[in-house]
Amino acid sequence: MTRRQGSRNLDFEETRASLLAALTRRLAEDGGTGASLRELASAAGVSTATLRHYFGDREGLHRALFDRGRELGAGFHLRLVNEPLQADVAASMRWALEWILTGFSIPTVRHIHTIGLRVALESPTLGPAYLRDLLEPLLQSVEVRIVRHQARGELPGRDPRILALQLVTPLFTAVLHQHALHGVRERPLDVNALIDALVTSLAVSPSA
Repeated sequence: MTRRQGSRNLDFEETRASLLAALTRRLAEDGGTGASLRELASAAGVSTATLRHYFGDREGLHRALFDRGRELGAGFHLRLVNEPLQADVAASMRWALEWILTGFSIPTVRHIHTIGLRVALESPTLGPAYLRDLLEPLLQSVEVRIVRHQARGELPGRDPRILALQLVTPLFTAVLHQHALHGVRERPLDVNALIDALVTSLAVSPSA
């Protein structure tokens, strides 16, 4: 059967995903986000024309990367929202932070966030895309869990968005510090101790 003009090959998405995996590894390397399309194509073992066929341009590649990050994060965020609340609010929120840390322990997830931050901070279009596709879904899933605890009178009645940022931002920074910035070699950090401190801080936060 002749393929209709303008239609995609049946293996288009599979090939695109394979290329994206190879490109993610290259982009995550030092100087990777500054690599030319020719260099990226070479790293993926394809021509520049092939790279353009599957992603369009550099922004299209980054948006595809954000899409992949959103897909990988969806299951983690859903569990943050739906996991039954423990009777002990401190144990419940500690579980949530440890679950987030589990997600960041996946190299691909960590690489996507690292690449995303590098390009998002310098782009008026990729910045909102990173926020919408990767960072906000994580924050909002924590907010939902906080609201559930607030409804039971177990957490301060403050803005759940502020409380979510209070928890997630230090943990996110710690992950970047240890991995993207090589802090695990330069100045190792006990991230579990950080989680304990964050949970303690949340528990004693005054009500608004």
